[in-house]
Amino acid sequence: MGQWITKILDKIGSPELDWIQVEISTRCNAACIYCPQPLLHKKQNMGFKLFKQLIPYLGYTDLVYLQGWGEPLLNPDIFDMIQVCKARGKRVGFTTNGMLLNAETICRLVDLETDILGVSLAGTSPSTHNRIRMGTDLVKIIGNLEQLQQIKAQKGSLYPALHLAYLMWASNFHELKEVVRLAKKLGADQIVCSNMTLIMKETLCQEAVFTQQEKQPYFISLLEAVAQEARKENLIFAYKSPVLGNESVHCSENICNACVVSVTGEISPCVFTSPTLSQTDGQKPLVHIFQNRTSPCYPLSFGNIGQESLTRIWNKKEYRQFRKFYDIAMTKFVMDPQPVPKSCMSCYNSIMAGSIGGLRA
Repeated sequence: MGQWITKILDKIGSPELDWIQVEISTRCNAACIYCPQPLLHKKQNMGFKLFKQLIPYLGYTDLVYLQGWGEPLLNPDIFDMIQVCKARGKRVGFTTNGMLLNAETICRLVDLETDILGVSLAGTSPSTHNRIRMGTDLVKIIGNLEQLQQIKAQKGSLYPALHLAYLMWASNFHELKEVVRLAKKLGADQIVCSNMTLIMKETLCQEAVFTQQEKQPYFISLLEAVAQEARKENLIFAYKSPVLGNESVHCSENICNACVVSVTGEISPCVFTSPTLSQTDGQKPLVHIFQNRTSPCYPLSFGNIGQESLTRIWNKKEYRQFRKFYDIAMTKFVMDPQPVPKSCMSCYNSIMAGSIGGLRA
């Protein structure tokens, strides 16, 4: 009786989240040259049984985003996961590399009324995109997205809304000039441009646009021009600033109103603190480059959904204390600031100048 009452209270007291990001796979069919996924010690899918343990505690969550450090379509349970979320009235989306979007998969996503389909790009020409996102083929991806358009039209459906997720590099920045044209051609609703904030190799530091200070006026000017073009085409165009700010407590990962569930069920504030990025079985943690120094990826978990409810994990004292550091309303009145959490000390997301335009979701 006591356990039953506890479960009911946990459901009633579920956290109010803008979104919850669920890593349903750490497997991938690509080998992007900047991604930590190939370095992961163990690559696996989240089981449907574990996923379902989240569902009762999503009463006040707007969006369930099935995304982590792998390719979501490699999890055969993805359609059941979407269906169970939609049955609860949740909006559902995920980001894919686009290579597995065949007719059957597209039809199932359309029939399930999947809300958002994000597709990752690293250029608008095949030579650039394929060089950065190795193992993918932009020509094939565009063909798949044209098929998505056709199937949506045949079924008279607006779902899923297509979002193009463009990774900004110094060497592909000029190709942003073509991204609105491509989005319009493919029937996309939104374009989101992001920085490479997790730098896994020293040789890639020069590709991070925020390290190219002499080029930043050009970067900003081009982004503003593309934003203006997008507005004329009635497209949402959102981008992360290519400029580093001063150290601050303003993290772009929406720490106070969202969380991430790793493929094994661990709850973390964001994908950059996910235990997925730590090696297991006695291996050393992954390392990345921050301000020309090598730094370990510090995993951070406040609990596992296989052992505790999301409500209890969210309301733990240590998790509340962590979020308090990033709560702008609270920090205004804090006379004695807390030290930056260890997991965030070497993260570019905490010192980016901010986001401009619409939201991913």
